[in-house]
Amino acid sequence: MKKRFGVLRALAAIFKILGIVVAALSVLGGLITFVVSVAGGDMFSSMGIPAAGGALAGLAGGFLIILVGALYALIMYGYGELIMLMVSMEDNTFRTVKLLEDVVKEDKPA
Repeated sequence: MKKRFGVLRALAAIFKILGIVVAALSVLGGLITFVVSVAGGDMFSSMGIPAAGGALAGLAGGFLIILVGALYALIMYGYGELIMLMVSMEDNTFRTVKLLEDVVKEDKPA
């Protein structure tokens, strides 16, 4: 039987891949933010945060970037799984209808 809903399957795969990429980039961004703030970068001093609080602000900012990025990645990956769940439900329903139609055809007298 031909696979139906090819576009939805591709869209689900794209959402899953994007979710993984977003998770990796958020971890990388959080680590870079922390390293730049500890290394004495001027990233936070341009925002008015004193140089002594840069490491703490970098730690908080890095953690926040990782947390928000992980949440967004989880939502994207979950959305891809939700699309696949709906496609699977439709596929199972379609197969059940076909099976029931075959059973009804066999039960009918000639």
